[in-house]
Amino acid sequence: MGGPTSYNPLRVKSDSASLRLEVCGVVQFVTLVQTRPGGAAGKTGSRGAAHAAQWQHLSYQIQLVGGRVSQIWNVLGNDYDLLFMGDADDPKTLHRIDAVCKGEGYASKTHPAIEAEEYARLVEETAEVLSYGTRRQQRRERTERDEA
Repeated sequence: MGGPTSYNPLRVKSDSASLRLEVCGVVQFVTLVQTRPGGAAGKTGSRGAAHAAQWQHLSYQIQLVGGRVSQIWNVLGNDYDLLFMGDADDPKTLHRIDAVCKGEGYASKTHPAIEAEEYARLVEETAEVLSYGTRRQQRRERTERDEA
């Protein structure tokens, strides 16, 4: 999935008495949709044609709430039937996408998604933050022992 290499860069702005966190950039998402009740196997023929109408309609509805769908896949061997991949400018759009799908009567799950390379960087940065906290704790404990 192409697109920006930056995921949710953050800027902090101060207003009157508190700090407000503002999210900038594009949020990529994956939405799984169950079009068949209970994930049951559907009938062939006219039922297959209904699937095309369903995903086209859902794609349009997702666009109306601020999502940009870049890919649509049928999911095989899963409780979900459709997978939408795309992006949005506002992280709140992910909630709106689920609301639209559920409003149409479909079970759905929408998740933020990041590219594997960005995820690897996130894991490394998290490990650095955690090890920094551990090093600070160890220094504090040594200082307390030395002072005792």
